[in-house]
Amino acid sequence: MPSGADSGSLTNREKQLIRFMRRMARGELTIRVENGQPVLIYETVNTLKLEEKTALPEGNAVE
Repeated sequence: MPSGADSGSLTNREKQLIRFMRRMARGELTIRVENGQPVLIYETVNTLKLEEKTALPEGNAVE
């Protein structure tokens, strides 16, 4: 385990991760961890939910 993990202080990688998360307005992350330390951050760029039917205002139904 890295030296910062058992001494109670944060490692440089942990500090970078926290700084990155605090700068995010909102979103999702996947974090790759090796030997108890974050090594990569995968940030979701864009997700779109596609609807089966087109949403139209009431009274404008498509047959």
